[in-house]
Amino acid sequence: MNIAPNRRKKQADQDSPLRLSKSKSRKFILNDSTKFVINEAYKSARTNIIFALSTAEHRIITFTSSSPAEGKSTTCINLAIALAKMGEKVLIIDSDMRKPAIHTYLKLSKQKGLSSILSGMCTVAEAIDSDVRENLDVISSGPIPPNPAELIASKNMAELLAVLEKHYDYICIDTPPVNVVTDNLLFNGLSAGTIMIVRENYTRHPDLQRALNSIKLANGKVLGFVKTGCVPEGKNGYYKKGYKYNYNYNYGNSSDHHTQHV
Repeated sequence: MNIAPNRRKKQADQDSPLRLSKSKSRKFILNDSTKFVINEAYKSARTNIIFALSTAEHRIITFTSSSPAEGKSTTCINLAIALAKMGEKVLIIDSDMRKPAIHTYLKLSKQKGLSSILSGMCTVAEAIDSDVRENLDVISSGPIPPNPAELIASKNMAELLAVLEKHYDYICIDTPPVNVVTDNLLFNGLSAGTIMIVRENYTRHPDLQRALNSIKLANGKVLGFVKTGCVPEGKNGYYKKGYKYNYNYNYGNSSDHHTQHV
């Protein structure tokens, strides 16, 4: 019996930053010590996002994945940081009010946040964490409510985004995995579209196809794909020795999303 592949997969899961606790995963948020190749990968993804939204009515982007542990929240934060580095005013909203992560990654409180605003418990100004990074503000999830889907689908959510759009160049919204709950689909019509996160050697094609079918049936738009957890294939020591975790970005037209490589 050949067990080597299973051993390699187990070791890969143990080594992956996506398998670490949220507190330990903070080191994978972009900062001054982030490796060059990772910064460049996010810059490349940022460029594709800018082009994708150049003719869009909204500059609101939702981030999702087919399943948990695929790097969705980390990618949302890092792309928001990359956009903010251009001098754009950017807002992150954590709409995953069942299992929020943004506040943990960025060391923020979720005592007041999105759920507080939508339920009328506080004002928008009271819930915003300003200048978390230069040009970057954050609205955390807030206390976990009993009815997250109803809050997102409410008139208050649409009105909130309409107000926020007047003050920010880009709004990045972290949403739960599509195959777990359908909260992401509730932003159809309110956002330019969604970015789907897939993880190398982890995301299953049937799960991804199921997620894409759900988005299509809800008349949603997939702006593109971000592949995380990539291992560099080249033998060049510049990449192989210095950068254990590489992030690869693959964007395509939503009409041919089924052809994207995972």
